Amino acid sequence: MRETFILPNLEHLLNNTERASDKVVIISIIGKSAYNSGLKVKSIGRIFSPNINKTEEFAIEGFYDEENQIIYLHVHSLLDTDALVKHYDSLIKRCLEENKSDDFLTIYNEIKSTFACILLVLFYVSHIVVLSHPSSTFDVNYIQYFKAIDQIRQKLGSQISNALKDIEGISPEWINNGRPCTPRLLFFFERCPKVVENIKKLEHDVEDRIYHILRKIRIISSTNTSSLFAIPPNEEFVYMSQEGPIDQLGHSVRSLILGCQPSAVVQVQAPYCSKPEGPHNFHNFLQVHIQQARSKGFDDNVTSSRHTQQTPAYFELPTIKHWASACKEIYNLVMKLELLTFVCTDTRFSEQRCLKVLPLALARYQEGLPSHYTRAVHEARLAVALALFSAQARGPLFQQYNTQLIAECQAHWENGRQLCEAASLTGNPCNLPKHSSDQEHCSGVRYIAACDCGRRQGSREDPYSPKQANYTFYQQQSKECGCHALDRIHFSIFQPSIKEYTAATLTDNEEPLSVLSDRSELTPELDRGLVRQPSTTEYLPGMLTLSSPSGLLPHYSSWSLVCLGPSSLYSHNLGLSESHHPGFLNSTNYLLPWDVTVYSKGRTSWPQINKHATRGRRPRSTNSMPQFTVKVFIGVEYECSRGHRFMLAAPDRVLRAAPGSIVKDTGHKIAESDMPLYYPCPCRPGKPLTAQLMRLHVVTPKAPVHCTLNPRVQPAAGAPIFLSTVEGSTALTQSAYWVMRLPYVYVSDKESYPENHSAKLLAGVFGVSEIEQ
Repeated sequence: MRETFILPNLEHLLNNTERASDKVVIISIIGKSAYNSGLKVKSIGRIFSPNINKTEEFAIEGFYDEENQIIYLHVHSLLDTDALVKHYDSLIKRCLEENKSDDFLTIYNEIKSTFACILLVLFYVSHIVVLSHPSSTFDVNYIQYFKAIDQIRQKLGSQISNALKDIEGISPEWINNGRPCTPRLLFFFERCPKVVENIKKLEHDVEDRIYHILRKIRIISSTNTSSLFAIPPNEEFVYMSQEGPIDQLGHSVRSLILGCQPSAVVQVQAPYCSKPEGPHNFHNFLQVHIQQARSKGFDDNVTSSRHTQQTPAYFELPTIKHWASACKEIYNLVMKLELLTFVCTDTRFSEQRCLKVLPLALARYQEGLPSHYTRAVHEARLAVALALFSAQARGPLFQQYNTQLIAECQAHWENGRQLCEAASLTGNPCNLPKHSSDQEHCSGVRYIAACDCGRRQGSREDPYSPKQANYTFYQQQSKECGCHALDRIHFSIFQPSIKEYTAATLTDNEEPLSVLSDRSELTPELDRGLVRQPSTTEYLPGMLTLSSPSGLLPHYSSWSLVCLGPSSLYSHNLGLSESHHPGFLNSTNYLLPWDVTVYSKGRTSWPQINKHATRGRRPRSTNSMPQFTVKVFIGVEYECSRGHRFMLAAPDRVLRAAPGSIVKDTGHKIAESDMPLYYPCPCRPGKPLTAQLMRLHVVTPKAPVHCTLNPRVQPAAGAPIFLSTVEGSTALTQSAYWVMRLPYVYVSDKESYPENHSAKLLAGVFGVSEIEQ
């Protein structure tokens, strides 16, 4: 096994005193290799191991041929297909971690920069550089590398010379030039076209083309002293292999099959040094340049006239010791360079393009913006800006500048241009500039709503708190209407006994409240012992529900029950007058008659389904208990955000009375059914607004009975059931017109419930029972 080394580990050359004075020729092999090859210029590359440094992305492997006094340097890099495939996953991972992008070009800049640094090192320390191509076509991408490292070489000239001054024994010419000679560049192609009649003619044609390209872009010049490398004017510098790449795995399988045949003979190929070769082989091609280097050196200057005299090109064959010392210094100096932007043409183009488009996209975002705007406007404008940017920006830096555009648009919006956008209880955002939480919100939306009794309509702001929605507005309206002076039934609320009281902190382990029923009077002592006394230090944070803890009452009542006056205020022939009940739609301002059979002797009678009394006739007794029929007028009123009001005749039908006629509908359906909490308002059939159940109307008879109200509202499927009081049904006085106003919003101790079409008022709201004598 030949002993190889990896730059810059050259100690074994420096410590080899026997060979320290040998004058050597340095040959470097650069370029790319095909898949399953791993080696460039196979006739030379066989002296290297294709599995060298598998963990490294880049490496310069060397071998010293003591017999011929030649040092071979072979570059393993990510431009080799095998290495790229092996390290691809780690490169993508690094790409995501470092650059926050999955674009391979973002990490490819580092690959090209490192490869350029390796090339620069080899052009400093080599006599001959062989550029290997896996195909038969010259890769023009190397022109980019040549231009970049030539510019860097000119900038590093003084630093290289200063580093070489510290090495003892190096000639002044080497120090001044920074290298032992201007290296000669040779081109090796692993393949040639399939049909080739004259290989030499093909090689000469390729030489002319390559020479023309390099002269055109001024990589080489007539005076090669200042050039990065030189092209021999009188020797061949292009070699095309006619062997072609060998499939190592396929070759091994075929050899194994042949070797297993009967009478097979194992054929062993001779090594390169002893293998007989034809006239067209790379060994002979390379030996011409090696012999010239040993004899007279390279002088590749091109004279324009035979009378023109030029200074001979500097050329030196260094000793192993001097070369190893200089190589180590140059390697350490060059490989420490930061990212070489000269080779990052894709990135530079991408950066210039993105920097040009970024202000245009930002201007498109800011175009016509108001002084303050919502997140929806921000996101819509940002989408327009990003669409413009993605349509015109290109390259590996697209994601970076795309993120920068998002950040700048976000900063522009957050720099005093945000709206508060706190959602009201009806879902409308606050349209004030962003402010602290202790300031009041305002959505700018206003609704028209009636007061507790329904006799006065006023404008209300979009509420942001349950108290503002269910209590404060109605208190103000009641004072302006005057209905605060009417008879009312007040529901139980929290009554503090101390000055500093707080809302109760509720847990899931709280015992739910016990609601008193109408029959609690049958066992008064037992029921009173089970009901917990209300707290006087803590109040219920939300509204009262069946799942609220016992002993806690709300801070204020979200319901109201007011008596408008005697029952004579309502005329079934005329309905509710517009002057006293504004906002009702035509022919919907009527209450519905409800005939209820009541049994005497203290027996409470509730409405009996399918047992309705006949108007004007005394019902036939079904048992021995005396009974009589009373007529109650009831109504369920709905109100939309524009102040339009109407009654329902059934859960799915609006009450409509023909002009000049009596309402033919009865109140049995609304008394015995669940009523929707929300219903489409008929004020705008094309795009109806949603009306909400806001009031219950009851006109009680003069008969000796108690009409009761027990509203229970479930604002969503599975939601808690909201109550007006824990005391069960509320008894109303006789011969009076009562109106119960329901809450505008429903908020429990855990959450608020927006508009939901499954919300309903549960059946059993209205009741009638005989007054006990």
